[in-house]
Amino acid sequence: MRSLKDITLFLLAFLLIYLVVFGSFFFLNISGTPLIYRTTSGNVWEGGGTYVKFREFDQHKKWDVLIMGSSHAYRGYDPQIFNEYGYTAYNLGTSDQNMMCTYYIAKNFVHKNNCSTVILDIYDRVFTQQNIESMSDVVQNVTSEKAALEVALHSNDIRGFNMIAFRMFSKLRSPLNTDTTGFINGYLPSDKTLKPPVKMRKWKYETNKFQMKYLDKLLKYLTDEGVKVILTEHPLPIPYAPKDHDLFRKDILSVADKYQVNYYDYMKDSTLNFLPNFLDETHLNRKGVYAYNHKLIEELIDKKELKKMSLSQPVKALSVIK
Repeated sequence: MRSLKDITLFLLAFLLIYLVVFGSFFFLNISGTPLIYRTTSGNVWEGGGTYVKFREFDQHKKWDVLIMGSSHAYRGYDPQIFNEYGYTAYNLGTSDQNMMCTYYIAKNFVHKNNCSTVILDIYDRVFTQQNIESMSDVVQNVTSEKAALEVALHSNDIRGFNMIAFRMFSKLRSPLNTDTTGFINGYLPSDKTLKPPVKMRKWKYETNKFQMKYLDKLLKYLTDEGVKVILTEHPLPIPYAPKDHDLFRKDILSVADKYQVNYYDYMKDSTLNFLPNFLDETHLNRKGVYAYNHKLIEELIDKKELKKMSLSQPVKALSVIK
């Protein structure tokens, strides 16, 4: 009993010292930047696009389509184009959003009463990594305390405790990241155009059991909840498509088939993958998004993945899009 008491006192003392030191570093600024950001890694400032999109997202509204995934999602799917076809849509994509983050966002924000269909954009490179900054971004900026805690605790990284501490202390001042402009229902458009040559980032696809486990959990949760799931992968410019994409497809289909979820892979689509459609070597620009989203929605309607809506105005033909 004495030993248990000593251990408890030690842990409480350690926690108190940790919070005092952390708080001191958090509020001590050097050249306008809190010292904590210079002394620890993997931390993301509160604010920015993720902060805005979760505060603008109406969880009580019934959405026809919610888009989830990484930056390919929030830069690649425009809810306004879905609106043209009669669908209400919102984009919940975040930078490098891995499947664990997607799962806990879905568990806390998406259910059968507020969503009919989830379009989940997947990308080979995101599945090869577990980016601590992307998890920190979610922990700092989602509006659900439960979701933030779950992501931090399941990050498989000791720095998850720092993420929670950051969230606690950030409540005491305004968000540091004030770059919140340009988002439209969670989507961030760009009119930039890829100017080659661009050096390809070196990476090799390898099965990531952590990611695949949470993809399985995500599909199970959504299908059990009665939310339709559609897996998509948007195009990449011709020179920058992964060489071992077939290995990724095999991994994804092994889980998708288990839940009878369809996977629409446009990565190498020859009608979409030319350079003027991209802002960089991996993201679509506004022109590319317009072409891709129209093609995707038309196919989903044709395959009866989405119900065709009655429209008062016809959808603008792609041939007249400038």
